[in-house]
Amino acid sequence: MQKRATYTKADLTLGGLATISREDGVTAHSHIVEFARPLTEAERHLFCDVLRGFYHTVRFSRQFGAGLVAEPLVEFTGPDRAHYTLRQTSMQGAWKDLLFAILTNFSYEIAPIARHDESRAFAPEAISAEPA
Repeated sequence: MQKRATYTKADLTLGGLATISREDGVTAHSHIVEFARPLTEAERHLFCDVLRGFYHTVRFSRQFGAGLVAEPLVEFTGPDRAHYTLRQTSMQGAWKDLLFAILTNFSYEIAPIARHDESRAFAPEAISAEPA
């Protein structure tokens, strides 16, 4: 059984790669994900589906905050690099914990995530180096 990943505040803080804009009460924040290898076409579709599923879970469950206003926009800018944007009226709620849990599962089960913005929280070598 794999040890559950723990994140520090630095891992969850937006860095210089993430971009934020605000317009008419909606905050749009964009993030870059770098995978440890090129994704297949099916894996790219699955990544998009996973982020859409995240949106629907947050939007309709009301357990994680109710601020998401649109499905995430996902664009692959290279075979091993994705850019996604979330649009929200509120940054409050446990949605970020859910997002990181979903990204962690994708990293373990489908394709390793080497980097999310400046954070290397998903990097397999960083996770496996943690004491048991």
